[in-house]
Amino acid sequence: MKLLGVEYNASGEVAYDVIGDNALLRNNDDFYIPAFASGVSCVPQLVVKVGRIGKCVAERFAGRYYEEVGIGIRFYADNLVESLSTKGLPTTMAYAFDGAAAISELKKYDSPVAGIEYWLQLNGREVFRGKVNELSLTPEKLIAGMSEYYMLKIGDLIYCGNTFRQRGLKIGDHLQMSLNGKCLLDFYIK
Repeated sequence: MKLLGVEYNASGEVAYDVIGDNALLRNNDDFYIPAFASGVSCVPQLVVKVGRIGKCVAERFAGRYYEEVGIGIRFYADNLVESLSTKGLPTTMAYAFDGAAAISELKKYDSPVAGIEYWLQLNGREVFRGKVNELSLTPEKLIAGMSEYYMLKIGDLIYCGNTFRQRGLKIGDHLQMSLNGKCLLDFYIK
């Protein structure tokens, strides 16, 4: 299993990346800020689980490649992103570290995912609300694009990305994330 993600720049351009399953943070376990991170941010994301093997999948068929949907939060060590970027180095280690990708329980989803709504709360206050049909890249577009570069395998998790980023996270913050009104992620930053 691999985690596939998408990173956006300020212009809305994207790059796909692959990170190891060591980054998964499951079961609503608390997120521990690593010693190397002096600034932490997060991005709430829809997550889809690949259900069949595929390479160079056409967008019109991409909906057949997943049935399970959940939500996730990807964490970034902002100081490390900046430091690596200024040195001209890849920034992968700033978001692929252990526990950097929280994931909820995944559920079978038969209806079109376009109507799915998800939101993030920080310390009881809603900071983000989005719908799948408002994403610049839908799961189908991501599957089509990613499958040009990477063989999709059963069990792979695709973090669909988002242009919103919550910065300035600190120890003691409480994160909750809901999918269609049901809270699936609920943990603290330590």
